[in-house]
Amino acid sequence: MNSRRIDKEKQRRKENAGKTSVRNKNRNSRDKSKAKSRFNFFSDNQGISPVVGVLLLLAITVVMAGYLATEVLSYEFSAPSAPVSLSARVENVSVGSSTHTVVRLEHSGGAPLQMSNIRILFNQSEADLSFYKNETFGIGESILIGGIDTSKTAALAYPISQSTKKPSRNVLKSGESSELVVIDTSNNQILFKKVIYVR
Repeated sequence: MNSRRIDKEKQRRKENAGKTSVRNKNRNSRDKSKAKSRFNFFSDNQGISPVVGVLLLLAITVVMAGYLATEVLSYEFSAPSAPVSLSARVENVSVGSSTHTVVRLEHSGGAPLQMSNIRILFNQSEADLSFYKNETFGIGESILIGGIDTSKTAALAYPISQSTKKPSRNVLKSGESSELVVIDTSNNQILFKKVIYVR
């Protein structure tokens, strides 16, 4: 009887010890997980790399946006030329007893042009515009582009009788062609471009 009671007592103690050890294990694991989470929060650096990467991308984006804004805003945009309509045709002009082939450039519409801001390139050489340097070229007006000596091309006053310069040679001969270009030098824009043929 006593031995049976002693066995039961031993068994109960074993069970209690097992329960206590399980409770202790659970408590220990909870404490460890708390300690571990506390440790991760302060010292684990697994989450730092993505954050640093995002911050670097943002910084690069901001720097590039600032650079582009500075470049674009500091660029000086030239105002476009006022719309103008020009036309050109080949014409024969009589000077005394001789006739010369010249090109008539006519202003047929749009804003008047300040001749001091105009360059006329004919056959890849620049026409002399000194006769017009302080004048404007407006609607209905025309100038003649002709040869005044063996090498020089000039814009001549029209009519020829009023000009201090008169054509002394043809700027184009029959069968030849040349490109006429009018440039606005105030903003480096081409106002007129045409290839002219003489039949």
